[in-house]
Amino acid sequence: MSPGAPRVHLYGAGEAMLAFGPQTGPQLLVLQPLFEEMNRARALIVAICRALGERGIGCWLPDLPGTGESLTALDTTSWQDWCDAVPLAVAAIGGGFTGSVGFRGGVLLDHAVPGRRWRFAPTAGRSLLSDLRRSALASGSDPATPAGYHLAPGLTGPLSTADVGADDNARTIRLVSDDRPADRHIEGVPVWRRPEPEQNLALARLLSDDIAIWAMA
Repeated sequence: MSPGAPRVHLYGAGEAMLAFGPQTGPQLLVLQPLFEEMNRARALIVAICRALGERGIGCWLPDLPGTGESLTALDTTSWQDWCDAVPLAVAAIGGGFTGSVGFRGGVLLDHAVPGRRWRFAPTAGRSLLSDLRRSALASGSDPATPAGYHLAPGLTGPLSTADVGADDNARTIRLVSDDRPADRHIEGVPVWRRPEPEQNLALARLLSDDIAIWAMA
């Protein structure tokens, strides 16, 4: 296995989870963005996980039911299924669990994680659904299946009202282009809005440095 290559673990009912870095020291559950934003930000998040692994911090990146390599169909997946999956992923990590690192819509699920929370550019569920529908209209596709996603009412209903509240255990980072409250604003581009997945090593370094300091505190 090459340096930085992830290990594959299973959690819950056989969902896949990639593990980066050592299995000793701080261990972080990484909650990815949702829907198309996950694909666009995946390279950034993997670069962050590898950088943290090199600094002695383990990162665990689960596929939620109906996403990634999951054998579960998305159109049969509910919001509660996603909420239930998060603590199951934490249980699979075992010792050394430190807290969660959430990106964009993934932050909406960190309430199911015990301990401390680090958040990057969190957003409300209704905003994610609106973005999907706008994208569908712009491309001429069916808004009922935006970006090809067949979403069940048990997912879209609760997601439309899901939001991120204030949390004394959370550290929030946003881009300088986002003037909403945060513990820190940083320079960078919103890779989740790019038409194609983009590797941004400068942003990955900024975020991995911030996460490392937070995780070791």
